[in-house]
Amino acid sequence: MTAKGKRGKSEPERPKALPPYAIEMTATAEEVYRDLYRKCKAAEDAGHRESDHCTTFRMIEEAVKKVIPRDPLNKAYALRGDLSNIFRLRKGRWRILWIASSAQRRICILFISETMRKEGDPNDPYEVFQRKFESGQFDQALRRFGVRSSGAKRK
Repeated sequence: MTAKGKRGKSEPERPKALPPYAIEMTATAEEVYRDLYRKCKAAEDAGHRESDHCTTFRMIEEAVKKVIPRDPLNKAYALRGDLSNIFRLRKGRWRILWIASSAQRRICILFISETMRKEGDPNDPYEVFQRKFESGQFDQALRRFGVRSSGAKRK
């Protein structure tokens, strides 16, 4: 159908807005998120609203609630190789990894790094995530979202 504009001319109807993406987290990611929140809350209660804990929590919260849902399937966020169906966002030294389904309009935050990024270090967030991924820790979330693993080696 078309709608009549100010001058009586037919204008195409605007597409209806899609519902926002629902966000969920794995137990691992939720534990890190809750810990960040607790540290921020404790700092605020002690009168230190500008502490590193509060800055970090607000940065991660903004990423999870605003930045990622805005465009969760953006190819600029995509990992490569065995993890090509997984997306990541860098926030300072922190990394957030997720999967998403455009059909279900859902996002699952799989992992929020707790370690600093230093390539080659066994505690590098991508190395830690890769080990968890290969162990099958995220298989249930991948199945629920209809995301196929890209052939990563399973132990």
